[in-house]
Amino acid sequence: MASITGFAEEDMKVYEGLGYPKAYAKLCRDRQINPFNHGPPFTFIPYGLHQREVLRERDLDEMFPLIDPKAKPTTKPKIFVSLLWKQLNHLGYAGFDPEIFRVDPYGNVLYYHADSASPLAWEIDQWFPCPRGGLTVPSNLRILQWQVRKKKHNKLEYLVPWWEYQLGVSVNQFLSIFASSNSDFRRRAFSWLFTEGENEALNASQTVDAHAFPHHFIESKGEAGLAPAAIVVARRDPHNDASSVLRSRDLNGQTRPNSPLIAARKLRPSISMENENLDLVSNPYQAIAMARDSLKQREETAKLRAEIQKLDDEVSKIKRKNEEDKVAIQDLELTLIKRRRRAEKCRKLAEAQSSYRSMLEKMIRDAMHQNVIYKEQVRLNQAATNALMARLEAQKAICEFSDKELHRRFKQRGEIEKQIRPDLEQARKRSRMENTLAI
Repeated sequence: MASITGFAEEDMKVYEGLGYPKAYAKLCRDRQINPFNHGPPFTFIPYGLHQREVLRERDLDEMFPLIDPKAKPTTKPKIFVSLLWKQLNHLGYAGFDPEIFRVDPYGNVLYYHADSASPLAWEIDQWFPCPRGGLTVPSNLRILQWQVRKKKHNKLEYLVPWWEYQLGVSVNQFLSIFASSNSDFRRRAFSWLFTEGENEALNASQTVDAHAFPHHFIESKGEAGLAPAAIVVARRDPHNDASSVLRSRDLNGQTRPNSPLIAARKLRPSISMENENLDLVSNPYQAIAMARDSLKQREETAKLRAEIQKLDDEVSKIKRKNEEDKVAIQDLELTLIKRRRRAEKCRKLAEAQSSYRSMLEKMIRDAMHQNVIYKEQVRLNQAATNALMARLEAQKAICEFSDKELHRRFKQRGEIEKQIRPDLEQARKRSRMENTLAI
């Protein structure tokens, strides 16, 4: 397979100093190798590979086969977070703090304190995947948007269309949200991007809602556009490859020119070798002394080298420990920030519950007061009802007495009528007789 692409076997092996094969870096830089170089933005229709391109893609994928699909990094990549974060481009020209806002290699905006579900969240990715033999060294690590990291997984970079890696928020979209004059749109966008929404702190004296673009950015965005006017390219060492900004130190390599050993050699006077003096033949004692001195110098040099190597090892261990401590501190700071936010939410919830409780207590007091009023009203109504019942009883007694009196009087009338009835009949007979006599 190496002969097909013209690479030597040495280029196909993983280089310990870089963490990836040199052939892989050359393939990623050569755009002609990429089978997706004819896709968007040059065409605006769904792009599919031809049969020949599919076979070539399969051959390119088999160049670096999966060795162990379940392989895991040998060290924690988080110890290099601060270094990897500084290697990304940032939006300093637009007034965003580079410590918390960066742009990944595919143009997705990243936020250092982003929530895991936010489109601004990020993860550490291995450029040459670990299951294919990649090493966990800074030159093989980079920070990507979390959806891009999930999509890439164990794939090779040159076999995935670049437009499929633009899954997050682009620079133009990010700046357009801040430049929008629609307050409702900005509020919804901020709540989607940030945990605290408009109250998210950009720095010690500025929040998301109060961000203002610098004057030089406002002047240049009309000429260059939003993204070109805002992006600041991170500085890299021009002598190193673009994909390997930091190379791991080779302990078996040559001594650095500015190392303590070379400095000691520069400060000491030059030591003459045995074959430099022509008078040694005539003075053998001087030759023996010079040889003895040279052996002592060699022993001292070996001891000095061993001490320097030991010191370098101790310094590397201390640096590694410091990096681990920095990562632990950063994790603790993130945990502290999350706990502060959680405590703030709990405090707000407690205040809401307290206000709700006081409102309920007020409603209960009002209900109890209203209940007392209702009881007093019921008592008064009961007293009024009792008085009405007493009056009704009195009226009933009066009516009964009146009925008895009326009955008694009707009875007396009947008795009187019975007594005067004979006299009336005699008077009627008499009046009839007088009328007849008068006729």
